[in-house]
Formats: sequence, structure tokens, C-alpha cells
Amino acid sequence: MSAKFCPKCGNELKEGAKFCPKCGAQIVQNVQQNGSNTDGAQNQNFVQNQSTEQAKNYAKDFFKWFWGSVKHPSLSGKAPNKYFGLTSFITSVVLAILSVMLITSKINGDIDLASSSVGGDAASSISSLFQNLVSDGAGKIELFSVLMIVAFIALAYGFRAFAVTGTGEKTDFFEFMNKLAAYTNISVMLSAIMFVFVLIGGLVALPLNMFIFLFVVINDLIGFTYAIIDGQNSNKFDKLYVLLLAYLSLIIVFFIIFFKSLTA
Repeated sequence: MSAKFCPKCGNELKEGAKFCPKCGAQIVQNVQQNGSNTDGAQNQNFVQNQSTEQAKNYAKDFFKWFWGSVKHPSLSGKAPNKYFGLTSFITSVVLAILSVMLITSKINGDIDLASSSVGGDAASSISSLFQNLVSDGAGKIELFSVLMIVAFIALAYGFRAFAVTGTGEKTDFFEFMNKLAAYTNISVMLSAIMFVFVLIGGLVALPLNMFIFLFVVINDLIGFTYAIIDGQNSNKFDKLYVLLLAYLSLIIVFFIIFFKSLTA
């Protein structure tokens, strides 16, 4: 006869036991017929439910922090989770890629429509050529966007550490990323709005999106600046010169990534 186990604590039970002698849980006999298999399934369900609950709590806390940082970027304080900033920047990357993919799809759709209205093998060949060019360009833009976001974070962190040299301040990478994200989360929200505009309005929304994109760039630069110079001033380096070096580095990296993306 197979051994029976408590479904709550896993303690081995005697035959006919109605309560677990270890944890006091009531034992239902028909549930225990499967022995350790039932206990294993219940433990697995418990782990899955716990993971789901943790994911819900993370999402809830993240959106609360995100909205708070949009309303008051400089007053958002320390994030309750060290990965909130990383989540925010990953969202930026995903939105950038999805927006480029959506625009590419709509452009290629218009090319197909124009080719169908003209007809003929020549029109089809030209259509395929333009679609390949558009898709290739979209891939380069996606690569450029991802690399620039990574460079943006790395340069801001590096020059922040440089700016506080000699002050005794420890610059934790994830805490700094949370702070930088808090200063720039409005850009994530604006990027989401641009994506919705293209999704609903198609290519007609591009002029408006270019105008919004200008605000995204300005906000990111303000956040970049604030993240570097906020707080104590180093006794060795004036923050103004550190910031000038940071902007010079950002411009150089921008052109390097731009030309590398073109030749990729």
C-alpha cells in the first residue's frame, strides 16, 4: 500500500488519519489516494500561484511608481524595486521597435497598393525593390534605437560616477537607472502615444509624431542632465565641465552608432 502524505506540509500520514499530527490540517481521504503525486501537484500549483501573484504585485507597484514619476519626476524618490528602471527602459526599446515595424508595414502596404493599381511585372519588381529598401532601413533604425538607449544609460551612469568623485557617494547602477528612468518616464508615455497614433491614423499621423518626438528628445536630454548633476558636487571636478564632457561623448557616440548602423 502506498504511503500517504499531508497535502499542506507533506508529512507522512498513518493509514486512516483524519488530521495531520504535524500541522493539524484536516485530511480528506479521496484526495490522498494519489499520495506523493497529489502533494507534488499541489506544491506546483502553489508555486505557480505565488509567481502569478508576485507578477501582479510587481506590475501594480511599477505602474504606481511610473505614474508618480510622470507627475513629479524630480520628487519620485527611491523606487520600491531596483528593477523598475530597467523595466522602463526595456519598455522604451519595445515601443521603438514596434513603432518602426508598424510604420514599415504601413509603408510596404501602400507600396503594394500602388503596385497593384499600376499592374505589370515592372511595377511588381520596382515594388519589391522599394519594400526591401524600406525593410532594410527599418532594421537599421531599430538597431540604432536600441544601441542609443544602451549608450544613453551607460554614459549617464559613467559621468554621474565621475561627477561625484571624491564625495564618498556610492553610485549603484540599478538605483541610478531608477532615477534616470524617473526623469525620463514621460518620454516612455509619449512614445506609447506615438505608437497609438500610428496604429490608428497610419502614416497620416507621422507629422504629429515627429513633433511629439521632438519633446521626447528634449525630455531625455533634460533627464540626462539632471541625473548627472543632481546631488553633491565633487571637490575635484566641477559639474558644468563634467556635463560638457558628457554631452560631447553623447554626440560622438551618436555619430559612431549612426554610421555603424548604416553599414550593418
